[in-house]
Amino acid sequence: MSDKTGVMAAIMTAIDQLMEEEAQALAMPPRPSYEPSFWKYAGLEEMMSMRVLWQLRIGKAQAH
Repeated sequence: MSDKTGVMAAIMTAIDQLMEEEAQALAMPPRPSYEPSFWKYAGLEEMMSMRVLWQLRIGKAQAH
């Protein structure tokens, strides 16, 4: 009988440990690590400057 209780205790301990690990994994989702890219902002600036030029051209054409 004591072998059965020892096995049951080991199984219950393993299940408890597994449930704790799963709870911890769900509590803290992994955050992606990334470094900001300044090339992105340079490209956005270039696109916006072209947009401003187009708006100025359209504005001048409508004013005439």
